[in-house]
Amino acid sequence: MRRENPWRDAVALMALACVAAAVSNAVAGPERKLRWIGSYSASAPSSAATPGPGPARPAAAVTPAAPEGAGKAFAPHPNTAWVEISGDDVAALHKSGNALFLDARRTSLYRLGHIPGARPFSVWEADIDDRVKGLFAEGRDQSAPVVVYCTGGDCEDSHMVGQKLYFVGFDNVLVYRDGFPDWEKRGLPVDKGDAP
Repeated sequence: MRRENPWRDAVALMALACVAAAVSNAVAGPERKLRWIGSYSASAPSSAATPGPGPARPAAAVTPAAPEGAGKAFAPHPNTAWVEISGDDVAALHKSGNALFLDARRTSLYRLGHIPGARPFSVWEADIDDRVKGLFAEGRDQSAPVVVYCTGGDCEDSHMVGQKLYFVGFDNVLVYRDGFPDWEKRGLPVDKGDAP
């Protein structure tokens, strides 16, 4: 009795798995689609310093606490990717209308409820790099406050979005420490549906 070549079977099985993955990704919705290797932008951090539209910035410059003297003015922090702020500070910034709000949660959660005026900016969706580039291309003042939030607690999505923004030159990214659940707990206004 002749034995089949197990290596040939393994290679055929791997090829079949790759084809199945490619087909699955091709028919996936925009919230689930994954980018192929090499299709990410140069602005995403991949080493200690990444070139982008602005000067290279060190990836290790992430500090979760606000710098001394930042106070309520929310001064730019060019040596830190983001700083965390409280719900009181977020509510004050929202009321003033002087900050851009970005929701780092998945778009499906954004549709169920988000801070009024916030843009969907999920770090886990395939178009995140395009959104970061688009925000940069708008010509916004890169030292103006940008508040990024997710679900707070152990959620790191807002910190990851902050890091991406930092690498294209935004130097006043403020992470809402307690996130959207805190916003709702405070009884503040909530919008539902897609972004305008």
